[in-house]
Amino acid sequence: MRKALLALSLTLVAAPALAQSEVQRDAEKMADVLNNPATQDMAAGAIGAMMDSILDMRIDGIAKALEPLNKGKSVKLPGRTIRDLAVRDDPDFEDKMADGTRQAVGSMGALASALAVAMPEFERAMKRMKNAMPQRF
Repeated sequence: MRKALLALSLTLVAAPALAQSEVQRDAEKMADVLNNPATQDMAAGAIGAMMDSILDMRIDGIAKALEPLNKGKSVKLPGRTIRDLAVRDDPDFEDKMADGTRQAVGSMGALASALAVAMPEFERAMKRMKNAMPQRF
């Protein structure tokens, strides 16, 4: 009976440590996935496709809706898209957007890696905050 109680006590004490290591492993797996160049290429492609959809939106309706803010003056942009305006102001816009998207996806991997390393300290801080809260909350 004593052995059973001792085993149960040890299990209860070790459970939080096991949970932390599971969370840590999950965070590390996520970092590995986000740092994988194939995953980054796929994510950048998907984000690029979404951005293309937005850039191809025609703006005539948007311009019409904004006329009251333009003191009623008509804005004539028949058939123009957001892309047309962006490229007009910056001919390298699309290349810069593609490069920025790829860099942003790469940064997500770096951020995930940093969070995986910091996770145990975040968990300790959360426990300290929980213990500092009055029981009513």
